[in-house]
Amino acid sequence: MKIVIIGAGSVAFTPAILSGLGTDPRYRGASIGLVDVDEAALELIASFAARISREFQRDWIVEASTERRDVLSGADVVTTSVGVGGLSAWRLDLEIPFRHGIVQPVGDTSGPGGLARALRHIPVHVEIAKDMEELCPDATLYNFSNPLTVNTQAVNKHSRIRCIGLCIGPDLTWDHLCRVIGVEKRHTSAVIGGINHCHWVTGLRIRGEDAFPLLRAALDEREGNAAAAEGLRARFAGIVTRPRDPVNAQPLCAQLFRHFGAYPGPGDNHVAEFFPHLMTPLITKVETYQGEAIRYVDESYPALWKKMVDISKNGSPIDTEAFAKELAWEHTQFLDILVSQMDDLGQVFHVNIPNKGHIHNLPDGAVVEVPARVDRAGLHPFALADLPAAITPVLVHKLASLDLIIEAALEGSREKAIQAYLNDPHANGVEAGARLVNELIDSQLNYLPRFA
Repeated sequence: MKIVIIGAGSVAFTPAILSGLGTDPRYRGASIGLVDVDEAALELIASFAARISREFQRDWIVEASTERRDVLSGADVVTTSVGVGGLSAWRLDLEIPFRHGIVQPVGDTSGPGGLARALRHIPVHVEIAKDMEELCPDATLYNFSNPLTVNTQAVNKHSRIRCIGLCIGPDLTWDHLCRVIGVEKRHTSAVIGGINHCHWVTGLRIRGEDAFPLLRAALDEREGNAAAAEGLRARFAGIVTRPRDPVNAQPLCAQLFRHFGAYPGPGDNHVAEFFPHLMTPLITKVETYQGEAIRYVDESYPALWKKMVDISKNGSPIDTEAFAKELAWEHTQFLDILVSQMDDLGQVFHVNIPNKGHIHNLPDGAVVEVPARVDRAGLHPFALADLPAAITPVLVHKLASLDLIIEAALEGSREKAIQAYLNDPHANGVEAGARLVNELIDSQLNYLPRFA
């Protein structure tokens, strides 16, 4: 098997992928292609891969290049975890809109930050897919790059390559609800669908019985009604207990659940960027809410980079279990999908793929997030029929602008980029919105050659 990782310099992704591959004997003799435009990061991760192969006796063929065409030939699987412009561009995505009065806790999916990132990332992903058509036409592209939905849609629309977007968000939401209730996940089942970073849990059951009444009571209990959930817990004796660990409050998600009857995820930071008009009550200190995600990266990534240097250059022990705990993220889902297909396991994962009747009341062809069974024959998405009418307007509204964003990115059209943003709920004025989009583009022309 040949696996090519594009954006291999990502310390939040690639070390854990390589650790997982290295500890699995299925990948003995595999070819590992590593691609990144950052030569220092690429050299470091290539050293890490070589050491993994050597110490676990995997006999890998490791190819590393700043040019993807050097390593794509004959690939079976390709992943993308690229960040065009890196942290510098992401900071502009946040800081420029903030000067215009727009708060973004993440800024990687919706709003002006999501638009700017899409303009940078869509052309790169389509170009990767075009190279794959020539060099590895039968390979599957697993995309992890945000904005996940529009990147994945662009590849599927403008190439013959099958592109699947992966995000651990639905599982994180499911995990969160289990902690709120006080039940082990293995006793539960969930129905989750929607779009990336705005999926909805439309059903949650404990051993087949509806758990939403208990969830409502547990949320009330967390807000001061101590007896709210006790009677309901008794119905699940031996399965449900009072939660012992602190549960991160998600007030917006909880409020939307109470009114819509479905629970959104993967947390307030992402969901709020689909409902910016409902964000204000959540903000106690703007300076802590604005850009919260990038501050986390600033605080956590230097230690991961140091760990990579220590392992790759200084001979520190390879602690694959520690990587798994620190980085239990999308990579775990990706590795499990590969194993489920190779071993014909039929396990279920949440994937982002073009809608082909999977969700009846969302547009056909638009990329949606749905569960799918994976076996030797490939990916088998579940049909979720209609999502509840109360939750579809925000999803349809977002999906309706994706093709316009794709056209803006591929054509280098400021006009279409402005049109797309003026349809975004973050926009706070026609001329103000146009100025903001132009300022974002002008600040990032180094990463937007089609707009030059």
